[in-house]
Amino acid sequence: MEMLERIKESVAELFFPRRCPLCGSLINSNERICNKCSKDVEFIRRPICRFCGRPLYSCNCQRGEFAFVRNVAPLVYTKSAKKGIHRMKFNNSPYSCTYFGKLMANVVRTEYLDSGVHFDCVIGVPMFKDDYLTRGYNQAVLLAKTVAEETEIPLFNKVLIKYQKNRPQHTLSFMERKRNIEGVYRVARPEMIRGKTVLLCDDVTTSGSTLNECAITLLDAGAKAVYCVTATVAVLSEMPAIKAAAFRTGW
Repeated sequence: MEMLERIKESVAELFFPRRCPLCGSLINSNERICNKCSKDVEFIRRPICRFCGRPLYSCNCQRGEFAFVRNVAPLVYTKSAKKGIHRMKFNNSPYSCTYFGKLMANVVRTEYLDSGVHFDCVIGVPMFKDDYLTRGYNQAVLLAKTVAEETEIPLFNKVLIKYQKNRPQHTLSFMERKRNIEGVYRVARPEMIRGKTVLLCDDVTTSGSTLNECAITLLDAGAKAVYCVTATVAVLSEMPAIKAAAFRTGW
């Protein structure tokens, strides 16, 4: 039986070779990421901000500005992780979601579950329907799916929806991001999240505006509390165009 499984794995690798989820290079079956990416992927180390999830050296979130209780993340949005997020979102690489999702599940366990936080459901930040049709998948929902499977928390899909198109957040300043995202989400089935503690998932947080607007929408629909987990958090060195605005506004 074991020999048969090895043969199956060998055949699968022949036709569908494993690739690094961050850069796309070929890797061996026993590797998660390639050697090059493993050398410059930056994991978030303590001390961290207990609100935005950033390393304290890059935190300027003005604690208490957010509707969600807290955000956590395993990786800094830089180097290999940044490359992997871009591949996942823009290079038709949904398989990368499994790698990021498992890391997110680990930090959910250590920062939330081990501290006694109980979640009723996992929800991915939704995409506008036209954007979904263009990309073919929603990476935030795929991340949420992996987190749900790894932590055995129920996945609630199509409960939170994005019903308005807005400008891409990465092109805007911090204050523009906040205004740009206001009012674009709705809860399609409020009865499903009423009184529940929600774990909200996304790929990256920069200003926190998207997570915050989703949290406001969920809370207005009756959710008890919203916690967040993202695959990565951007630090100030990775957002030079809006660095000054970050210090002025706290977003």
